[in-house]
Amino acid sequence: MPSPSPVAVAAISENPSGFAARWRAFWAPPEQFLLDAGKAGEALIGRIRILLTGVLLLIPISNMVVAPRAQFQEHLIGFVITAIAFVLSVCVYVLIKRDRREPWLPMATALFDVTFISMANFAYAFVSNPHVTVNSKVTFDTYFLALGGTCLRFDKRVAVMAGVAAMVQFSAIVLFVWMSYPLQMQPTDADVFNPYGRFQWADQISRVILLAIATALSVYVVGGIQRQRELSNADPLTGVFNRRFFDDYFATEMDRAARFGSEIAVAMIDVDHFKQFNDRFGHAAGDVVLRRVASALQLAVRRTDLVARYGGEEFVVLFRGASAEQALALVESIRERIQSASHSIGDNRPVHVTVSAGVASWPAEGRSVGDLIATADRRLFEAKEAGRNRVVGPAGPTQS
Repeated sequence: MPSPSPVAVAAISENPSGFAARWRAFWAPPEQFLLDAGKAGEALIGRIRILLTGVLLLIPISNMVVAPRAQFQEHLIGFVITAIAFVLSVCVYVLIKRDRREPWLPMATALFDVTFISMANFAYAFVSNPHVTVNSKVTFDTYFLALGGTCLRFDKRVAVMAGVAAMVQFSAIVLFVWMSYPLQMQPTDADVFNPYGRFQWADQISRVILLAIATALSVYVVGGIQRQRELSNADPLTGVFNRRFFDDYFATEMDRAARFGSEIAVAMIDVDHFKQFNDRFGHAAGDVVLRRVASALQLAVRRTDLVARYGGEEFVVLFRGASAEQALALVESIRERIQSASHSIGDNRPVHVTVSAGVASWPAEGRSVGDLIATADRRLFEAKEAGRNRVVGPAGPTQS
């Protein structure tokens, strides 16, 4: 499935038609660069999670040492639960640092955070006053930290599911405690000595509403962050990514490929005789052609690939996990698609444009970003010297 441009994503989200289209736009996975950016936030949350569970682990340990023997079992249960959470937190952090782009990881960690808070809140029903579970002044507020943390993952789906999980889990806990314990529902003289007060359904419903508001706010913030990052990384004319973003992204992908031994291919693509086209039809017509070429590139590549405008009439495509042969086949299909397209310019006469391209692959043809770009650019020059409208790769030129 081709990867949509940053501007196209924003346009779809602003002008969807029908509920189904709106839902698809809302629930669509974010661009890979947003997921990569969210990895830094995920790592920060992971460190905080380890620190928090480590500190919480000290509480049952100290209680087991100083508490009466009759309460030892309760504190042991608390220790086991917290120890499991600490081990899981360390395992999650290791997964994050391995940088394998596990698509399920952001959702799983967000749900883990919410569930851990719910478990801690639920435990009060067994080891303390059940009123603490339904009227907690500390544990409940921690839900908002977990929901706020979803904003660092740059994925609206994660924010929604974490919020829904928090509301469902808290509601289930309240319902269980209300059905299982004789909660105090009328004011008594004991209220002055009970900091958690009495049970009221209005209070519990208000808390669920607050969680819903926090969820909606998180989704709104994530949507705004996504849009700003997409627009800042987009070429304003064509809507594909700009060169600054491509350079940074390519360097990151090269580091990742070196760690995991995967392949990368890059193609430099140039519109043939573009200066003459501008001189004949005008710069406005040239802009139209550039936008259409960019669109054709995006329709032809895979979702995992990246298209960017490198400068003027030159584009670059990064093929993640692709061999030189696979990249050559894709670029050849791009060349054929562009050659066969007809453009109505000026007096509506059909006009055709062609492109030339050079392809290079890693690790066989360069050990750095600069080497790979230089090789692809040199082959692009060879394609132009050989007569244009062709692709040159490691095996030589191709032309239909």
